[in-house]
Amino acid sequence: MKEKMRGLLIHLSMSEWAQKYDDLYEKFDEGTWDYIVEESAKTGINTIFLDVGDGVVFGSHPEIAAKNAWSRKRVHDEIARCRALGITLLPKLNFSTIHDAWMGEYSKMVCTSTYYQVVNDLIREVYEIFEKPAYIHIGLDEEDAKHCTSKGLCIFRNGEQYWYDVRFYIDCVTATGAKPVAWSCPLFEDPEAYKAHIAPDEMILMPWNYNAFRRDHWTPISSRAEYVTYYNEGDYAKMNIQFVEEDPFLVRYRERALPLMKEGYLYIPCASVFNRCDYNHIDMMEYYKDNAPDEQVLGYISAPWFSTTPDNKPYFEETFRFMKEAWDAIYGE
Repeated sequence: MKEKMRGLLIHLSMSEWAQKYDDLYEKFDEGTWDYIVEESAKTGINTIFLDVGDGVVFGSHPEIAAKNAWSRKRVHDEIARCRALGITLLPKLNFSTIHDAWMGEYSKMVCTSTYYQVVNDLIREVYEIFEKPAYIHIGLDEEDAKHCTSKGLCIFRNGEQYWYDVRFYIDCVTATGAKPVAWSCPLFEDPEAYKAHIAPDEMILMPWNYNAFRRDHWTPISSRAEYVTYYNEGDYAKMNIQFVEEDPFLVRYRERALPLMKEGYLYIPCASVFNRCDYNHIDMMEYYKDNAPDEQVLGYISAPWFSTTPDNKPYFEETFRFMKEAWDAIYGE
């Protein structure tokens, strides 16, 4: 049986949200990166998705790169170092309009001929720079009106325009020989539209859920002041939510994840320490191990969602611990 992915998502670039950082070193530390690579090898991590963004100098569009961005040679050196430690280094470029600040002026040119050419150029080049990777992560999360408000210029695609662009990304990645990977947002939000536009063998889904699955592990909103505030504002105030796992987004996840897998879609489920749920990693692995077709689960990944800097080392330490403990408990290795 093919070895399952045991992965991490780590940020080279943090220019993914509303702000584009001018200097890579504003949110990236070399020593912390070295620590992550070394600890990954020690704890059985075999894959790192590197959120590239403007952190690499693209020959086709060098104007995107932040100061101190990695050169092509630096990427090759890191791939070789990781490979020697049993780790595959894979690229991520997030093309969601909510997370594309790294594209600079091109993030304001969505759906134009210039934009499509730039996207094609970047995908083709990242495939070359990362030495013909098996997978390229294309993001695509949270592109909607709710998440758009964090940006000064609000852009999000809808209806057939959205699916046209998703198809464009898929075709660009497929043309290189890699397989596209994307967050599960478009599938779980509108599964019928997703199934109508994307065949099971065309793209691998990375469904993310950062809370508990088992009922006895659910998180009371009273456990954190942030939750109390969040779930008593706006539309949530009418729902009388007592546990975080009653959030409609997480309910849809549990209702739709397994049925869609049975139609042939391949998953790499994603956990995280971001929501401070100690049960997230082990509950997620248990959920898929016990209920999903094993061949449909290609592996698991954890995304800390913190910059690669010394102050965030405790979150990376937690991530390594939770990933190893969950894997050992559920898969017994």
